[in-house]
Amino acid sequence: MLQKFRVWIITIVMFLALGVRAASPVPTPCDSVSPDTLRVSLITCAPGPEVYQLFGHTAMRVQRAGVDGFDMVFNYGVFSFSDDFVFKFTQGHTDYVLAVYDFKYFLTDYVMRGSTVYEQELNLTHAERKTVFDMLCVNARAENRVYRYNFLFDNCATRPRDKVEDALAVAGERVVYTDSDTLYTFRELIRYYAANYPWLTFGIDMALGGELDQTATWREHMFVPLLLQKACDEAVIVSESTSEARPLVCATTELFHSEEDPVLPPTPWYLTPMACALLLLAITLFITWRDIRTGRLSKWYDTILSAVMTLSGLIIYFLVVFSEHPATSFNIHALWLTPLAIVPAVLPYIRKAMPIVKWYHILNMILLLLFVVLVLCDVQRIDYAVLPLVAVSALRSLNFVFYCKRNFIR
Repeated sequence: MLQKFRVWIITIVMFLALGVRAASPVPTPCDSVSPDTLRVSLITCAPGPEVYQLFGHTAMRVQRAGVDGFDMVFNYGVFSFSDDFVFKFTQGHTDYVLAVYDFKYFLTDYVMRGSTVYEQELNLTHAERKTVFDMLCVNARAENRVYRYNFLFDNCATRPRDKVEDALAVAGERVVYTDSDTLYTFRELIRYYAANYPWLTFGIDMALGGELDQTATWREHMFVPLLLQKACDEAVIVSESTSEARPLVCATTELFHSEEDPVLPPTPWYLTPMACALLLLAITLFITWRDIRTGRLSKWYDTILSAVMTLSGLIIYFLVVFSEHPATSFNIHALWLTPLAIVPAVLPYIRKAMPIVKWYHILNMILLLLFVVLVLCDVQRIDYAVLPLVAVSALRSLNFVFYCKRNFIR
């Protein structure tokens, strides 16, 4: 169980680090570039096998032909790792960097991991290409290239989109996207792309609260690189003055095609969170039955369960109170996973403290009932593997209260 809990924490952090790359040096951009020799493209990379690769990646490619030409990628998915990285990331205080380097190195990375890579050449005028490039170069300066990463609203996919829109606004034009007929919640989008990784979705569902169940607008869907690619394919550029329209993308090229899907196959059912939760419930039923039959209390078992619940509660409450990440401020899991679980982990060994533990378990059963009511009212979507865990907590609380009644502990 402790090993699974460790995996749970790691997967949350890895999820929050979507599109991460090692930091790369930023070359000095050319001060003067002829716009008629530039090509500006949106690069979309399909998902990979690692947790942080499940949503794919987006970058911008700028090319100039000729003897003194270049082929550069502008990559917003870069961070500098430090000793306090995990703590800062949990707080939502992680800064990412725009890195600029030769496109061939970028492409090689995705070819080696087996992810298909698409290029969408943008249908921009000569002046607009120059404006995009100038904006990217300004953004790549040392004083500008760092930004506060937000995995839902400000990431490797939204930044390139916004730069293109800013450049078009300078020319008095705007991008009009074709709205999708079907919109999903943020949680549904995350579950879809992480479907083969149930421990990841379990951890995300535990860490992120009810705000994740809001239906995202089509624009908000674009935090997923593959959905941004789809949106751009269907988008048009509209002139504010003449209302004339032209496609945003003039050509789409598959730079590398992977014959196999690099995403790992589905997790076997017997290794899923639900299977493990049901196994724990079965063990708890047996131990509780034995306690009732013998009239004794398995304090060691309650200590283990309560210690794990205490640590989980500390993480949940830290995210709710201190983290600046989106969708963490309201979370009904804070009802049944609380730091107060330290009470049944320690105090049952002190005879005079038994009444305190008894009242904790009564309060715990009330909070568990409230949690189930909120789930039934669809206040927040949960991973159903949580329900056996809630039953485990309820069983041990009931067992303790009955033990106190039998032994006249008030």
